[in-house]
Formats: sequence, C-alpha cells, structure tokens
Amino acid sequence: MPVFQLWAPLFFFMLLCLGLDSQFATVEVAITFIKDEFGREVLRFLKREELLTLVVCFLCFLLGLPHVTKGGIYIFQLMDHYTAVVSLIILAFFEVVAVCWIFGVPKISLMVKRMQGKTPSIYFRVCWLLLCPILVLCIMISSIIQYTPVKYGKYTYPLWAEWVGWCVSLVSIVWIPLGAIHELYNKKGSFLQRLKTSMTPTIDLDAEDSLPEKQNLDNPASEALFTSVI
Repeated sequence: MPVFQLWAPLFFFMLLCLGLDSQFATVEVAITFIKDEFGREVLRFLKREELLTLVVCFLCFLLGLPHVTKGGIYIFQLMDHYTAVVSLIILAFFEVVAVCWIFGVPKISLMVKRMQGKTPSIYFRVCWLLLCPILVLCIMISSIIQYTPVKYGKYTYPLWAEWVGWCVSLVSIVWIPLGAIHELYNKKGSFLQRLKTSMTPTIDLDAEDSLPEKQNLDNPASEALFTSVI
C-alpha cells in the first residue's frame, strides 16, 4: 500500500473526529434542557451560551476521567452493560409509544407534509403505527428474558456492582414515571380526566401560528437570550 505511514495517523484522526461528533448530540441535549428550564438564571451567571457549553463539557470531562484509570475498563463495562442495553431499549419503547400513539401518526404525517410538501406513504405510516412499537417491544422483552449479569472476560462483578449498574440505569429511566406523576398532579379533575388531558397533545396543528418553531420565539430561554451580552 503506498504511503503506508500515513494511514495509521489518518485512522486515529478519524476515531478522534468520530468521538467528537458523537458527543455533539449528548452535549446539546444537556445544554438545551438547561436553557429551557433555567435560562434566565444561567444567563445572569454565565452571560453567554459559550460559557455554558464550556461548563457542561468540563463536567463531562471530569465524569469521564475514571474511565481512563487503571481500572477504568471495569467501570466502562459496567456502565455500558446497563445503560446501552437496559435503559436504552426501555427509553426507545416509551419514546416510540409517546410519539406514534399519544402524539399520533396523523399529526406526524401533517407535520411532514408541511415540511416536505407531501404526505408520507402508507408504508411509513404503518411502520410508525405498528411495526416500530412492536419491534421495540419484542427487543425489550427479549433483552429482559436473555438478561445475564455483567462480566468482563473471566471477571464476575460482585453483587454491589450490579446494584450500582441498575442505579445508573434507573437515573435515565426514573424520569418517565416521575414526569407522568408530575403531569397528573398538575392537572385538574378526576383521575381519568387528568389522564386524558395529560395524553392530549397541546399543539394545535390546525392553526398556522401554533407550530413549534413559532412558539419557540416566545420562549424566554430562547437562543436570543444567549447570543446577547449583558
């Protein structure tokens, strides 16, 4: 292979770019949540969005340091087993149910039509309505049935480590029932009325000015607050 000395640096440079690119989505989720919930408070303290991004990245850096220690591979394997397998499947199932069944395929189709100018085909609508939830449910059930305790090579983790892994997994899952309880608590009426109201989408797609991108303009924690300097 010509210029073989060049391929090894290019390969590791590709891994570096891939790792950085993979972090964008995770960091943006955290930053967007902080801006939406604590926008004005954060703005008074950090002044600019770039400083918020720096703080979030620095905290993620500190959380990642244990993974590069001598025993970091055991920590990584423990977290990977319980977050990438258990919690990810459960979150995917509830997300599919919320989007496809509660928000509804007709509303999704209408939003796609407004963006692309044409309604999605019957194939995509059937996939959203039936195929995706069923497949994710089957994967979740299969993962629960075929669950095995975490191992790394011949090393078997102690029982307390498994409990730590489940706690790490529940950190992302527990917000689903807590959010549902919070939503039901804030509604008025009987339990069935609260449940029905909580599962009714608040976006009126019949009104042109109710689109999410237009509603975001009235958000006090919108991008304009973070691009200005106080």
